[in-house]
Amino acid sequence: MKRIAYSLMMLVVATFIFTSCEDVPSPFGTVTPPNTSTDSDETTEIKGTGTVSDPFNIAAIIAQCNKLASGEVSEQAYYFKGKVSAIAVDKSGNAQNFNYGTYGNASFYISDDGTTTNQFYCYRVLYLGNKKWTEGAGESLKVGDDVIVCAKLTNYNGTLETQQNEGYLYSLNGKTEGGGGGDTPSGDAKGTGTQADPFNIAAAIIKCQEIGTTPSTEKYYIKGIVVKGGTATGGYGNISFDMGDTKDATATFKAFQVAGSDGEKLADGYTVNAGDEVVVYGPIYNYQGNTPETSGKSAAQIVTINGKKTSEGGGGTPSGEAKAVTIAEFNAAAESTDVWYQLTGTIKSLKEGDQYGNFDLEDATGSVYVYGLLSEKGGEKKKFQELVAAQGLQAGTKITIIGNRGSYNGQIQVANAYFVKVEGGGDTPGGGDSGNELTVAASSLGLENGVEVGSKTLTDGTTLTCDGGGNTNAPKYYTAGNGTVRMYPNNTMALNASKKIASIEIVCNEYNGTLYNASGNVTATSGTKAIEGAVVKFTGINASSVTITNSAEGSGAATQIRWESLKITYAE
Repeated sequence: MKRIAYSLMMLVVATFIFTSCEDVPSPFGTVTPPNTSTDSDETTEIKGTGTVSDPFNIAAIIAQCNKLASGEVSEQAYYFKGKVSAIAVDKSGNAQNFNYGTYGNASFYISDDGTTTNQFYCYRVLYLGNKKWTEGAGESLKVGDDVIVCAKLTNYNGTLETQQNEGYLYSLNGKTEGGGGGDTPSGDAKGTGTQADPFNIAAAIIKCQEIGTTPSTEKYYIKGIVVKGGTATGGYGNISFDMGDTKDATATFKAFQVAGSDGEKLADGYTVNAGDEVVVYGPIYNYQGNTPETSGKSAAQIVTINGKKTSEGGGGTPSGEAKAVTIAEFNAAAESTDVWYQLTGTIKSLKEGDQYGNFDLEDATGSVYVYGLLSEKGGEKKKFQELVAAQGLQAGTKITIIGNRGSYNGQIQVANAYFVKVEGGGDTPGGGDSGNELTVAASSLGLENGVEVGSKTLTDGTTLTCDGGGNTNAPKYYTAGNGTVRMYPNNTMALNASKKIASIEIVCNEYNGTLYNASGNVTATSGTKAIEGAVVKFTGINASSVTITNSAEGSGAATQIRWESLKITYAE
């Protein structure tokens, strides 16, 4: 009788848990679980490290999920394995839960032995190679199949599952497919990672998967062709670009924040172009479980570009080849796509929501129209708002750009323009400065993922100092969610300026329906608080020093402040 009562209780709990996802929009109907058994008295041993070479078993992935607070999503993706125990069905109980439309995902359950005992829910994961499921692909997944899944995890109101659309099927009955997410490319892995025998990109990706999410202590040589180029900006002296085994490769390795051939800082404007053959050297790892790359902040370096060192003119275009001129001199120059000019001026105005980067730039000698400013040379178009957020650009921000002298319908333009830096920024974090205001993007603080913020001096001399306030976790920067600083309960953030601060606006991150503003439990040592959507604003501060505190209690995502940017307005 006791066993029957226990089973009935668990059935009620299971029914509640598996219907808890119904508030998430579903392109294919509400998911319902199959019948499961929880009568087993066996305790499964936790196995695996969550890497591609040593995936978690079911007990281990459940244990990892149990570390998350309700609503929290894991920072990194993990690899875990099992047998398909059931395919999720819709309310009718007969339609396979595969979506071939916009989302291209599928939901299913796995267990260690393929039975419905001790299952784990793989919710809305993509297909092999981190690609969408296509018509017919769903027929290849059936109960009993051996799978390895790579995904971020979440505790969705008590349901332990993969985070929707942030996971994919890495292996199906031993078959893998290249094409993204840190998957193994289809090409042959070659090389030993030594100077005499560098890894090719296939081998580098596999090695990163074996190493896992912590940078290696050993350094390796990697050789490949640049798929997506990059330009050194911001005065940091390093550059990032993507490499493949061919120019059109889909399985890529990221050379992230690499320095020059002899470890020297690269000048702003130094460019690595698509098609260049590059050898890099440094520590490597699988960032967040899905991006094979070098460890950042100049820990790695370019060995050669097209057979030459960076100091010998290898590959890229150093900024010295861009002639620094006034805007008047630029306007007087002849049109050319071969001659590059470096201009420094103040943004006159920005059109709200502009994705292209069209605006007037002004200095003491005149003004010119900038057409389509990119974040880097050869960068993606229609990404201007990301640059605005990252650098805090606004009317009055003084910037340096590089471009060609062009024109359209008789109007002089800076053509093929790309961003170099915010003047006064250099290695100092901080955003747009219009004299009376300073906007600071979290992503401009120059921090790697998961690193404590500590103390930073902003572009105008104001200092930002973060402290744990007795919490074991001090404020940290994370790249997820457009780049945010996370403040945990009792964490503080002090701002000290040379002049009085009138107000502070904190733009908080909103992700997957959760607004990370500590439920409004944020206080300041002076000023009046107001909350408007994602913005927490303190007005009437009237002090040169102010400390902001996360006064929330408890733990988990709901108690965190995750801010994307700060806007400091000084008193007149």
